[in-house]
This record gives sequence, structure tokens and C-alpha cells, in this order.
Amino acid sequence: EAHPVFRRPKFFQGRRIRGSEIRDVMWFNPGGSEMSDEEWASPFVRCVGMLLSGDTIDVVNFEGEPIRDDTFLLLMNAHYEAIPFVLPGQENLEWQLILDTMDANGFLAEPKKFASGDDVDLRGRACCLLQLVRGAQAQARAESWKKRSVEFPPLSAEEERARRK
Repeated sequence: EAHPVFRRPKFFQGRRIRGSEIRDVMWFNPGGSEMSDEEWASPFVRCVGMLLSGDTIDVVNFEGEPIRDDTFLLLMNAHYEAIPFVLPGQENLEWQLILDTMDANGFLAEPKKFASGDDVDLRGRACCLLQLVRGAQAQARAESWKKRSVEFPPLSAEEERARRK
């Protein structure tokens, strides 16, 4: 099935769309909170989630009607160790894990279901794709109702030297 949310004709801006509170892309940390400027500047940003909401495509079809799609959450872990990732969104949302790059087949024959606020064990150097299957898209754009603070490991001596350059 083709998903227009992945085939946008415009680059993401990360800004509010046409004066609304809705953004075309949202970034989350493993604790289920939106990424802060400080986190983006941290030398240990190796795990992020990218939320693509199907109601923020900001494109119309040939009849002039807005194009809509499902909402997806792409989790990416560049760290060599597994990192638990708290799923964003308000309470009572349901996400379905449909792709795991650590799975032999990639796309899961039997998708796994998770609730917002659940931890997804994101294995080292892996990506997972989840699809919102229950709940409103606007509720999925919220920080996790079970968010927690994220503790980054201390820098190694080599990382500290690289940061100072």
C-alpha cells in the first residue's frame, strides 16, 4: 500500500503549518519527550524518533482536497547497545510495530502492538517503524503521558576530545 506520508513533494520544515499548532515532522527522545535544542546539541544523540502525522502532509489532490494518510513513528538507534524508547502520545493510543531492521524479514508477518507510554526495546544499530492503529492523530503528536528523563552516558575520553575540536 502506498503511503503519501512517505512521499511528500516538499521538504520538512519542522515548523507550524499555516499558523496552526501542527508541525509537519516532530522529533522525540527515548524518554517520550520532544527533542530540545540542548539534546540536539548533545554529543550523544544516537537515538531519536521521527513522527510523521498523516494529517500534516500539506498537499492537495487534483480535486483540491487535502491528502491524508496514517500516522507513523520511525525509531532510529545508532548506538551499539539497545535503548528502551517510550512511545509518545496521550493515553489509550495503540501503535503497531510493522518493521524492525533487526528482524530477519524486516517487515513483521505478525505485527506487534504497543500502547502509548510503553517501552519499545530498540536494539543497537536498528530502526523500527510503528503505525498508529487506534486513537486520534492529534493525540499521537503529544509527548508521552508516561515520559521520563533521559540519562545520556558520560563521554569517553576520545569523545570528549572530539567534542572540543
